[in-house]
Amino acid sequence: MTKVIIKIDKILQYIYDSIIIITGSIVTLLIIVGAFMRYVLKIDFYGSEEIILIFGYWLYFIGSISAARAKSHLNANMVTVFTRNKKVIAIANVVMDVISLAICILAIKWCADYWNWTFPLRPKTSVHKIPLYLQQLPMCLSFLMWGLYLIRDCYNSIRNVKDINSAAQASAEGGNR
Repeated sequence: MTKVIIKIDKILQYIYDSIIIITGSIVTLLIIVGAFMRYVLKIDFYGSEEIILIFGYWLYFIGSISAARAKSHLNANMVTVFTRNKKVIAIANVVMDVISLAICILAIKWCADYWNWTFPLRPKTSVHKIPLYLQQLPMCLSFLMWGLYLIRDCYNSIRNVKDINSAAQASAEGGNR
């Protein structure tokens, strides 16, 4: 089962990386083309912001999934500054992961509410009439995937506390012999 999960995780990371590279390249290219058209050819690229924004959403939110997977997103973990006690640090990590999961669940709820509110309205961009679902989808997807990775992180953090407790107990029993 673990091998299957690892394989799925590698496939997902490949997909994330591909989307990040493609959307990053498209955003860059569109900005360059827009600047060239405006300042060199003196032609306006109407609606370029709409297109850039949609690809930018995909870039940003898929990037956030990748950061959540690697646990490399920004955080303000100050516990390690104040203590070197592994048990305290491990417990703080559990608290941090549980709070993050609670916030993520709230964000998933808001995202679902937003999606359900806008779905009947069928919103579109003003110039090119591109459905805004293309912009909302990566946001919802990122919160769902972030939630899955946070469940993994909570499990690993709790397991880490148990491992530290087991090691401390084994050390204490070994010292009594």
